Amino acid sequence: MLFASATAPIRVHAAQTDLPAQAYISGFVGRAQQYSLSCESRSAVDVAAYWGYSISETEFFNNLPSSDDPNLGFVGNVHDPWGYIPPASYGVHAEPIARLLRSYGLNARAEQGLSWQDLQTEIAAGRPVIVWVIGSVWAGTQRYYTTQAGNSVLVANNQHTMTLIGYDQNSVQLVDALTGYTITHSIQNFLASWGVLNNMAVFTDGPRNQPEANDPEPPVSEEPLQPGYIVQTGDTLNRVAARLGFAWADLAAWNNITYPYTLFPGQELTLHPVQRESGPQPSADTYTVQRGDHLMKIAWELQLDWQALAAVNEMESPYLLLPGQVLRLPASSQPSAPPPPVEIEVPEVYTATRTESLFALAHYYGVEWLQVAALNNLNFPYALLPGQVIRLVP
Repeated sequence: MLFASATAPIRVHAAQTDLPAQAYISGFVGRAQQYSLSCESRSAVDVAAYWGYSISETEFFNNLPSSDDPNLGFVGNVHDPWGYIPPASYGVHAEPIARLLRSYGLNARAEQGLSWQDLQTEIAAGRPVIVWVIGSVWAGTQRYYTTQAGNSVLVANNQHTMTLIGYDQNSVQLVDALTGYTITHSIQNFLASWGVLNNMAVFTDGPRNQPEANDPEPPVSEEPLQPGYIVQTGDTLNRVAARLGFAWADLAAWNNITYPYTLFPGQELTLHPVQRESGPQPSADTYTVQRGDHLMKIAWELQLDWQALAAVNEMESPYLLLPGQVLRLPASSQPSAPPPPVEIEVPEVYTATRTESLFALAHYYGVEWLQVAALNNLNFPYALLPGQVIRLVP
């Protein structure tokens, strides 16, 4: 049975045959949480940034209500040790997170009792999902806590949030709020951990048109928008774009604004008309970024050297792309020459150091980075952790 928040529509479970066997949301960037118990705020602002909303973790946390009931607000002190349950410092559940996201203009809803197919449907549609798990996707025990108002609330030790951004037939890809890294776990382990708090999640789907009754209102300037708009205190990229009638991604691209899409009071934004016939048009020498694209994927499909593609477009790490962005292609579109043969022996496994990168490692040993990524179940952004053991040969 599916339980939904009072403001969320009842969702229909998608048939398994309607869903792709695997899906991955590229372009999602995670950051490590700043405080001991701020995982929910960290996940929320990372998801908001994916949709074009610039909110700091501290600002978001400070706008959460406080309560002894995690279904109503944040329980305890954000600086206290992690792992306990109320009345000790604990954290917050989905509904207050979704409500605060809605106050910033994001279409967010808290839900419980979801199915695995519900999550697959969101990821396949390109919508990252905040999920409540136990620790680093551990097993856990359900506990019940009675609030001062007499309500019995389901809680668990070591509750934690991550953002689901991908799945395949055997595993899930999650962005851990603790570290900001993308990690992979088996579906079986994930479902067991997610189920402890009754399959709780926050779904998001970009901006919403109307504010919801009783949503808190963030401080936002009501000054009329003018051509060559000057950013006011409280403005966010998505809110400005919505009020102008533009797509936030277009506004970001026109002003060369990248993640975390921060606006500063007094900043002047360049406004372009929606129809841009006079602008650069795609040609054989350009490529228009599609939703789900990332730099390595484009380079692989066009048989280009990804570093040359980045260089000609003056791109630097983390090489973020926006849908609709027009990339210039290197002069030569011929397949890159294979790496020169190396005389060093390729080890079967390699232990990553603190400064390692997948591309540098593959280049050094003369192996294909895509093969190494597939061999180790690594996905975009192909981050390696210090001490991680990487297999280089099948």
